[in-house]
Amino acid sequence: MPHPLRNSLLVGLALALAVLAVYWPGLTGPFLFDDYPNIVTNPLIQISQLNWDSISRAAQGYVPGKLGRPVATVGFALDYLAWGKNPWGYKLHSVVIHAFNAVLVLFLARRLLTMAAAGWPGRHANAAALFVALLWAAHPLQVSTVLYVVQRMEMLAHTFVLLGLIAYLQGRIRQQAGKAGTGYLVLSGALAGVGLFAKESAALFPAYTLVLELTLLRFNGRNAAFRNRLVLAYGVGTVAAMAIFLLFILPAQLSPEAFAFRGFTLADRLLTQLRVLPMYLGQMVFPLPRYMLFYYDSIEPSRSLLQPIATLWGAILLSALLVTAWRLRHRAPLVSLGILWFFAAHAITSNILPLEMAFEHRNYFALLGVLLALADVTRRIPVKDTQTGKAIMVGLVSLLVVFFCVIRTATWGNELHLMTELVSNNPSSPRASSDLATLYIGMSDSHPQSPFYVWGIHEFERGSLLPNASPLPEYALIVSAATTGEPVLDQWWDRLMRKLETRPIGIQENLAVMGLVTSRAAGINIDDQRLSHAYNRLASRSQLPPASYAAMGDHAINVMGDEQRATNFFLQAISSSVNNPRYVRQIIETLTIEGHVKIAQKALDRASELGVRLDASAP
Repeated sequence: MPHPLRNSLLVGLALALAVLAVYWPGLTGPFLFDDYPNIVTNPLIQISQLNWDSISRAAQGYVPGKLGRPVATVGFALDYLAWGKNPWGYKLHSVVIHAFNAVLVLFLARRLLTMAAAGWPGRHANAAALFVALLWAAHPLQVSTVLYVVQRMEMLAHTFVLLGLIAYLQGRIRQQAGKAGTGYLVLSGALAGVGLFAKESAALFPAYTLVLELTLLRFNGRNAAFRNRLVLAYGVGTVAAMAIFLLFILPAQLSPEAFAFRGFTLADRLLTQLRVLPMYLGQMVFPLPRYMLFYYDSIEPSRSLLQPIATLWGAILLSALLVTAWRLRHRAPLVSLGILWFFAAHAITSNILPLEMAFEHRNYFALLGVLLALADVTRRIPVKDTQTGKAIMVGLVSLLVVFFCVIRTATWGNELHLMTELVSNNPSSPRASSDLATLYIGMSDSHPQSPFYVWGIHEFERGSLLPNASPLPEYALIVSAATTGEPVLDQWWDRLMRKLETRPIGIQENLAVMGLVTSRAAGINIDDQRLSHAYNRLASRSQLPPASYAAMGDHAINVMGDEQRATNFFLQAISSSVNNPRYVRQIIETLTIEGHVKIAQKALDRASELGVRLDASAP
């Protein structure tokens, strides 16, 4: 084997092992937040044997997505088969993927640094690429992507994006040398296409390649005719993307319903991103773990450029960066590429979609752009004598960043340490408060005399009064007290109802009410009259999943004896399940078995009106 290739493989292996070592302390951490609906309580990925039926069911495990995310959900299913609900194995799987991505970043960065300027001779480019890959992989900001199991979707999408970029560069370099490169370009597009089935962020691949052309590649080819064709292709693609955005995506987000479940408007979201993007940049450049909050549900939306004033300063900073990137695209193409890749990476999540304001995993690829820009800036810093002093400083900074990353992974490996730190760093976060309170209650084994139980109730009380708090703390307080035989305070029900009446109805509101319904069905002594008022209010203000309507119907008929209300709920469940005849059949059969023949007949009539096939052969 040629020595250069052997050395490259050895360096890549060493990098992967280093990444595994850095993240190893975090493998003992818990599942978090969206891990629960996507993995822990998701029956579609919980397979008991490896066969085509179970894999095809797992491929549909991400229900909200139109394409689905089968590349990721099948991986979750295989983890479940191997590890059950032990998060250790899931996290190890994610770390291995991240280590592989780090090797891909190493090879990609080496190629980019070599192309950028003559100032990156061979061994300097190799060393700089290794530092970039190490800092990218072992940056504290990446911890909440790698060890937050559900965000394996983000990592897998970028596995294929990185492979696609390597293939694209290879094809374009061959074309610039007068050789055939079209096959590599087709391969790059196919790889990015596979990434779409892990997460939709892979759709940004054309934006990344466009930035490559604007900076390093400059649309160069064999001759002027080739260059013109390439410019035309990207021009047509850009116009088509803008047309799709303006004609289809934007109108959908301008409808009143688009942001109805959020506590902010489209304008608020766009303005707030002028603060969020600089926050991300600050976390990248000053990677202190205490500035990385994981939960950002306490961010107050910007209502104008001056409210708060940081919005205006953010707009000025981001505008200056964009102008700088454009002006430097020829003189310092790698700096320009890094800045533009940062913006391109946020083109979806910082745009008009009604997503939450901020998440750290949105920087998984964006961090690479910033590190490449900083690497080129560092190269250009003049030194009087040798490069040794600069190399020592870069090495020390790298060690410090890796040290911070190890601290954060160790924190993520201990559930109590993690939860207490999340609340300590961000006491105004309702989610952090709820996680800590839930942990305390669990540590108490539901014994009211335990100090952990007292701390848990106190933290739920504190969290329930935070400005952005959902009804989940009230749900937890009611269920905890009812389970242990403690008094259920009227003020908890009153606050829950007030939030259901005044807050936008979203996932958390649905989880709170349906959690109460499920707890009541499990035999926990919950005030049925108050529960009925709660789910009636929820149903009157939102469109719910079919299972929620069916659960409310069960309570209405079996506990409250309200046949009319129950009928309405079951009919809504049928109407919401047109594409799931198996579930419709299950509802009707259950109603019949339980003796609710009239409701079952009305449900059957509704299914017939909607054209739902209920024969045994229906899927």
